[in-house]
Amino acid sequence: MQPAPQLINFNWTSVVQLLMFLLLMYILYKLLYKPFFQITEERKRKVEEDLKAAERARKESEAYRKEMEEKLKEARKLADEIVNRAKNEADEIISKAKEKAKEEAQRILESAKMEAENEKIRAMEEVKKRAGELAVALAIKILSGVLDEKAKREYLIKMVERELKE
Repeated sequence: MQPAPQLINFNWTSVVQLLMFLLLMYILYKLLYKPFFQITEERKRKVEEDLKAAERARKESEAYRKEMEEKLKEARKLADEIVNRAKNEADEIISKAKEKAKEEAQRILESAKMEAENEKIRAMEEVKKRAGELAVALAIKILSGVLDEKAKREYLIKMVERELKE
């Protein structure tokens, strides 16, 4: 009879090949796979750190942008306040200048009125004086033939006093 066929032949060649395969796997693991996985793990860790750093930078940038927007709003508000204050001060200065000009014009007008009144008074006094002189001269001419010298003087003094009273 024939022996039954064996599905697995067990010989030393197979054992040696199996050992060689395991040795090759060990060497590949030590020299190739382990460094490769270390490098990939290192890259993965570095990429994750870079992503975290980028996210932190983005958040810082956003916070800085918001801060700058707030400062810009404050600066605009301050500029508006300064402009409004300057406008108000300019209006106040203009109104004060107008008021001062009105007061100065009123003062000048009053001064001119006073001066005109003084001139009028002086002119009236001058007219009275001239009228008195003319009246005296006229009276002297009229009375020159009628009264003597003493009477003429008394009459003239009375006329002058009467003219001054008026």
